[in-house]
Amino acid sequence: MPDIHSSETSGKRVVTRRNALKAVGGAGLAMTAGCLDELQTDGEWPSRQIEIVVPWASGGGADTTSRAVADAAEEFTDVSWNVANQEGGSGSVGMNEVANAEPDGHTLGVAAPEITLFDHLGQDDLNPDDITPIMQYADMPAALVVHEDDNYSTVGEFVDYAEDNPGDLDMSHSGTGSSWHLAGAGFADEAGIEVDYVSYDGADPAITAVVNGEVDCTVVGAAEVHSHVVDGDLNGLGVMYDEELDALPDTPTMMAEGIDIEIGSWLGHFAPADLADDVRDDIADVYESVYDSDEFSSFLEDNHFTQARRGPEEFQEFLDEQYDYYEELVDDLGIEG
Repeated sequence: MPDIHSSETSGKRVVTRRNALKAVGGAGLAMTAGCLDELQTDGEWPSRQIEIVVPWASGGGADTTSRAVADAAEEFTDVSWNVANQEGGSGSVGMNEVANAEPDGHTLGVAAPEITLFDHLGQDDLNPDDITPIMQYADMPAALVVHEDDNYSTVGEFVDYAEDNPGDLDMSHSGTGSSWHLAGAGFADEAGIEVDYVSYDGADPAITAVVNGEVDCTVVGAAEVHSHVVDGDLNGLGVMYDEELDALPDTPTMMAEGIDIEIGSWLGHFAPADLADDVRDDIADVYESVYDSDEFSSFLEDNHFTQARRGPEEFQEFLDEQYDYYEELVDDLGIEG
């Protein structure tokens, strides 16, 4: 069998497809899964099933992308990867479960802007210093959507109605103090309108509430509402990004509609604090292979997620920047948890 390069730490190794193909070239295509299994991790990590905790309901972007990560990661390790949903507290319940888990690399979680918000909203003590960042893999620009049967088909008509009927519109979001709550409140503030906010445990229930007519609108990720807009259940009014998005074709930017706002969410995975550096590097190496894989890349593209890529160090710097950004935004909007 060809000599396949591996990541060596403390006598263990994690073989990645990227390294394997570099070493064997075209011959790698002929290698059997059994041959790869023999060469995959034989040390302390991973020694058992890996669980990714999603702190929101199933069906949203955090959930679907994490399941795609888990599916792809099984190709690069010799253990199973499981995804578990742990809802509550605008994400704090699930994130705390991971932050307080044994720091052995077998429990991972989803990081999103909420982890930089809890402190500022007085919701929880959890912040970026309490975790080990692994990788950010997606950006999620925000979009304002309404039911297809509503009377307003443009941002201008929506704002006009809200101005004439202050507080009459209900806007769902993924939890009080969540990134989508902040995005919706930021939009309303910039547009100079008043809306009533209705909290749900995740983006998917917030979207379903609009589809079912429980609320009038929601602000969530453009990728998360793609199928509903394309199928006709919902109407996309505007995206809060610097250009139009493939996720919502023919939906203008808020800037083009005269509302100066660019905001959204992002997704990445993390481990508990105090994770050993060599284990962190092994996990990050697997995530690099997942990101490079055709399977995961196709998933992001097919589901209209905006791709992003930050490894442990870059992700940590980004989290620190986001912490400062949201401190200022929460103060400006006067939002309390």
